[in-house]
Amino acid sequence: MAQLIDIIRVVVGPEYLTATVRVSNDAPLMTSEDLEGTTRVYNLLPTIINHACVGDAGSTFKDCMGNTELAHLLEHVTVELLSRTNLVDEVVAGRTWRELAYDRTFSIQLDCADDVLVAGALSSAVWIISWAFTGGAGPVPDVDATVDGLVQLVRSLPADGATADDRYDDQRDRYDDRYEDRYEDRYEDRYADQYDRYDDYEDEQVDRGPRMSQKIF
Repeated sequence: MAQLIDIIRVVVGPEYLTATVRVSNDAPLMTSEDLEGTTRVYNLLPTIINHACVGDAGSTFKDCMGNTELAHLLEHVTVELLSRTNLVDEVVAGRTWRELAYDRTFSIQLDCADDVLVAGALSSAVWIISWAFTGGAGPVPDVDATVDGLVQLVRSLPADGATADDRYDDQRDRYDDRYEDRYEDRYEDRYADQYDRYDDYEDEQVDRGPRMSQKIF
């Protein structure tokens, strides 16, 4: 199965994940150019039409799904997958715009409670779009299994459900603990013998009595 959308760049900020994507020359730019492919997406994710969608033909995605950019459809498929994981407390929002300086290139901005989760959902959405708009060849995507895979991916991380900052802090703490213990042990092993030798030297000097220091003129 050909991949119709390439993820060129991903930038993770404190609130959003922004992905730059390019739609293949072999793919339609608009959903209206392949209504069968659009219908395949709808059949997989029928609740996608209930998404709020401001700025297009109406107030919900239903009003524009049949005639919108393929990248815009990718945004909503990603949002739908994220909402089905039940790992995001708030409603996930996104927006899509065209990068006019580049051919067939768009930017998709998504609320980012967890960068790994959002990036995984976006990648899965690309796979679903590619399947739908290449004639539906091959196995039909299992949405439930895809969502479960995203959930398991996040739960496998060191800090369950953590944000990028949380995971950074967790890794830093584990790094500090690891090397603090390592160097503490090395320090104690290295200097313990020296301290013992110094104690023996002090005892030896006490046994000899006070030493006289002589200055020569």
